[in-house]
Amino acid sequence: MKRLLFWLAFCAVLTLSANVEAIRNDPDLLIYYSFDEDDDKEAIDDTGNGFDAEVDRAEWSKEGKLGGAMEFDGASAIKTPPEIPGLTDTELTAMTVEHWVMLNALTGDTQQVWEALNAAGAWPAETFIEGAADMVFYIYDTKNTAHTTAIPTLPTKKWVHIAGTYDGKVQKSYFNGKVVSEEDWSGKFEIFASPTGAIVLGKDNEADIQYLNGFIDEFAFYTRALSEDEINADMNKGVLFAVDPKEKLSTTWASIKAEY
Repeated sequence: MKRLLFWLAFCAVLTLSANVEAIRNDPDLLIYYSFDEDDDKEAIDDTGNGFDAEVDRAEWSKEGKLGGAMEFDGASAIKTPPEIPGLTDTELTAMTVEHWVMLNALTGDTQQVWEALNAAGAWPAETFIEGAADMVFYIYDTKNTAHTTAIPTLPTKKWVHIAGTYDGKVQKSYFNGKVVSEEDWSGKFEIFASPTGAIVLGKDNEADIQYLNGFIDEFAFYTRALSEDEINADMNKGVLFAVDPKEKLSTTWASIKAEY
């Protein structure tokens, strides 16, 4: 019986190894800000792709949903690099954006969680909170048609997980891991490089308006549509494991061997 349990545990370790590598090596995960450490004037891109962002007056907080987070006071922002290969100046047919957000207060105005720009200087994709705390996931396609999927009214002083996906046929909004709205459409959209950053968190990309008053944690952008199961895994565990895969496996394996 012990031998059987040992081999079952060994298989579990191998499965963990495969899962860790699959998550860490996802080629469609372009940007991921865990905000787990205070990096002063930078937000480190934890994918290893090097798209570290500039922090403009936003403050790091240890009180994140998963580890640390960034706090926006209604006058601060985070700006990615202008050029992001695989994202900017490319016709995209699929995407996922996801993040935890907590509102400090309603401002009576739109509050941007993130926004990008298209060639005309308007937004091709964004998530924003309208004055009444109604959230919208928005994609503006290459045929100049707007597509919006709604997200329920947000509470204040409470973390909620938001995700938006598009797979080339259906656009969906997720609220705390569940689909809450969707729209069928087929087409492409483009995110263009901008002097203010390909993607800006916490404010309007084009102007110094529509600032967020609240927190953002675990911001990730994929160039494919994640499944509901994948979104829930990211929501509950974080987009990447917090420890090095080899360290995690070594610790797990040592624990198993100690019991047999």
